[in-house]
Amino acid sequence: MFQAQPERWILKGGHALLTRYHRAARLSQDVDIQHDGAIGIKDAVTALRAAARSDLGDYLHFEPARLSTHQNGAAGAKQKFDVYRGAHQVDTLRVDVVAVQRPITAPDLRTITPLIDLGWPADWPQARLYPIVDHLADKVCALYERHRGIPSTRWRDLADILLISRREALDGHACQMALRAEAQRRAQAGTDLHLPGSFEPPGPAWPARYPTAALQVPGLNGCTTWAQAASAAAAFLTPLLAAHPPGHWNPAEAAWHPQPQRHLALTPAHLARLGAITDAVTQRTAAAPAPVGRRPARPRPDVPPPAAGPTMTPGR
Repeated sequence: MFQAQPERWILKGGHALLTRYHRAARLSQDVDIQHDGAIGIKDAVTALRAAARSDLGDYLHFEPARLSTHQNGAAGAKQKFDVYRGAHQVDTLRVDVVAVQRPITAPDLRTITPLIDLGWPADWPQARLYPIVDHLADKVCALYERHRGIPSTRWRDLADILLISRREALDGHACQMALRAEAQRRAQAGTDLHLPGSFEPPGPAWPARYPTAALQVPGLNGCTTWAQAASAAAAFLTPLLAAHPPGHWNPAEAAWHPQPQRHLALTPAHLARLGAITDAVTQRTAAAPAPVGRRPARPRPDVPPPAAGPTMTPGR
């Protein structure tokens, strides 16, 4: 994909975390991708199949197999590929592809690095990764989705969230914008989602089921028990779920800090425009006629106040 149309694809899900954090993230069976620019899911699937036909000289080819579309109103589909080496099928690959989703920030660029060191090929491409604030928002919303009234069982998503909190310096305002946008998108698609005002277990089974999922994340230190995870999640997520932006997240301290005052970054075009406006104001001021002075007030004689008498009130 990133050889055929590098500017059109965005890597999401577990493989995006593997690309960011390499061996610290958990393994993922499915590949989650987004086509950036497709009008609909049919166009995205067509582009995916075209990319799968690219010959990279690795003796592998991918045959499209079963295709299933998402049933929750989202523009997405699952495409299965049978992987062949020559005439022999060696594996099966499942790709979850979506379209018509717009992250709030630009994708991040990372060079793909295999988990096993290989001498060939030497020209691994760069991948566009789903922005980390949008990735975080996606996982937080997944925690609190309900399907037919049943709480979420995505235990691994909480482990991924805590791994992100250990690795990333984050802007609270951007995180909140992404979280609210993702929650609104899911609500418009008919998803049963209610974000709480502070972190809480999505369901009663979480304290017992989370530790097993946490063991699948090699880089998640100090959050393998539910007590540890709940404490870390409360410190990280509760301020994000509040009404106002929490500031700036420091991963080394595992704490939010007040955001320093932002300074507007001006591009050369902005500066040129401001200079033109300043020059125009200066020219208009120089060409304007001098203001006419006010006519001096006419002097008034001093009149003493009327004397006070028996039938008169004292003068004011």
